[in-house]
Amino acid sequence: MTVALASAQVLPALLGAVLGLFPGGFLLFAAVNTIAGGDSEKATLPVPWQLIATVLATALVVAALTSVPAYLGGRRPVTEAL
Repeated sequence: MTVALASAQVLPALLGAVLGLFPGGFLLFAAVNTIAGGDSEKATLPVPWQLIATVLATALVVAALTSVPAYLGGRRPVTEAL
């Protein structure tokens, strides 16, 4: 039950991280690059492995932060929870 509760939080966080980096992050970069006058030395894109590491780290942190409350909540009897 703990895994199900934690994964219910990880999947939306993973989707949010992917959408926040790939379309959202590149749009933000384009806006900053426009503000900087198109100078690539003022605003540079991170390398792809850093973007992938950010998505994976987001999923791991959300899983870690949700597993403890899910474990503690799962230890209560069902009748008490209802």
